Amino acid sequence: MNKRFALAVAVVALLAVSAGCLNYVNDGGEVANETLDAEPPHEYDFDTERDAAFNLSTGNRYTAVYDVSGVEELRLYRQTPYAGDQPLEFEAFRYRTADGEVLNGTEFRARGGEVDRTPDETWVRFPEGTGEGRVAFSAAGSPRRFTTLAYVDGSYAVTLPPGFSTDFPVVGHVAPRDYEVETVDGRDRITWESVEGGSVVVQSYRETDLLVFGVILAVAVVAAVVGVAYFRRQLEALKEQRRELGLGVYDDDE
Repeated sequence: MNKRFALAVAVVALLAVSAGCLNYVNDGGEVANETLDAEPPHEYDFDTERDAAFNLSTGNRYTAVYDVSGVEELRLYRQTPYAGDQPLEFEAFRYRTADGEVLNGTEFRARGGEVDRTPDETWVRFPEGTGEGRVAFSAAGSPRRFTTLAYVDGSYAVTLPPGFSTDFPVVGHVAPRDYEVETVDGRDRITWESVEGGSVVVQSYRETDLLVFGVILAVAVVAAVVGVAYFRRQLEALKEQRRELGLGVYDDDE
């Protein structure tokens, strides 16, 4: 009996290890050149003065530009509550060298750069001697709830889509709190002079959504008033029935 139990435990352990290894093989390795070389949704703003700049759209994608001057490698990942760290998936990778040349993923690798993925993160390793440079890519994200880890330290900027705002506190939220908002070409841009570690969160709303929220709130208030009135009528009817039956009605029944 003990031998059978030990054999069963060994088989389960072997399957678990095999599954883990298979998961690493399936999720790891180089990111395909076709993914890295894809066309970005719009032209990247490599001339931004920020160390990290994000441009949000009304769709389900955003673009990011990072100043990686003096950085040997960049670990890109996202934190999940149950599955732990997961690799950040992106496409349309571009790298601008110190002399202004923009390389796609294939060209970046040809210069000695690496873009690899493991089950926990995506690594971008820069060629030796590249000096100053900037990295850009496109990834999935919604302007209504945008969050990213601070992969580099320094100044940050998040530009909202046209017509979006964070001013109303109930539906708008920004973290870290030491931020400023400026308007650039009719779009709100949230800026931080210094972000070191942690994460950046921007929860925004379309300004026309406030009308919808107002209608929902009004309906909820009316429903609450009607509900209270109905309850009071039912209570009065019950009290009247007790009087008709000769039962006592006390002030506590109120």
